[in-house]
Amino acid sequence: MIDLKIKDKLTLLIPAYKSEKLLVKVLNSITKNIEIIIVDNSNDIILKKFLEKKYKNCKVYLKKNIGYGRAINYGSKFIKTKYFFVMNPDTIIYNDTFKILLSSAEKIKKFGVISPDHIDNKKRKSKKKIVKNETLSGGAMLFKTKIFKKLKGFDNKIFLYYEDNDYFKKCILRGYNIYTVKNCFYFHKKKNSSSAKYKNLDEKNYFKLISGWHGQWSKFYYNKKYYGYFQSLLKIIPKLILIFIQLIINLIIDFQKAKYLYFKLEGLISSIIGLPAFKRSKYDKFI
Repeated sequence: MIDLKIKDKLTLLIPAYKSEKLLVKVLNSITKNIEIIIVDNSNDIILKKFLEKKYKNCKVYLKKNIGYGRAINYGSKFIKTKYFFVMNPDTIIYNDTFKILLSSAEKIKKFGVISPDHIDNKKRKSKKKIVKNETLSGGAMLFKTKIFKKLKGFDNKIFLYYEDNDYFKKCILRGYNIYTVKNCFYFHKKKNSSSAKYKNLDEKNYFKLISGWHGQWSKFYYNKKYYGYFQSLLKIIPKLILIFIQLIINLIIDFQKAKYLYFKLEGLISSIIGLPAFKRSKYDKFI
């Protein structure tokens, strides 16, 4: 049984996209005495019915694919506990992580977000149990609900990529530090990996195109937001020219790569001229 103090103070929030098997796996690994909110960006009504029937502590909210940060913002509306923990469906949480995180959170008077340490760092000895950082991995994050809402969460204009960087930057500028707790652990794959399971290779490849589009859109948007339009434009012009040249060359030698470069170029230009992050997968269900 989970400590009642933890149960009363913590809610888990899992933004998900085409991750049915991973969700079942992670829910099986978590005690049934803690509330879990899932925001399913794949709009899967069958999955919702299955999970809510099997896991009574779980509530699933269906959305069109609104992106990672916006899914967290949406799910946070239903949080009633003092803290909430965001994790990806493919994140593994180790023993006592929640307990140690909450204990650390109670000791830190003011913070924007804190995270357990990645299991790969376990062998690295650290004299400090709590270390201040500039950024964290977005796969496992603890928020104080009141502070998250005060900071208005993630930037809703960002659909994919740089949403966590943006939030961390905002925290630091507003005087809310970011911390890693070194004596509790999680595991998550590399930052740019996807937990989604696609029906076929065409869908997987199309999502790669979408990722390239948003990677460029978000990068320019983020830099423009914090460093100004003209400085960001001057910095990105060499990248813009390089992508264009690579696109022309690959139209002859590798059409698939040319298509990916076209998506990157379109995303970058869209961001430069001020268009929203509109690109979506043609395989998504919409409501």
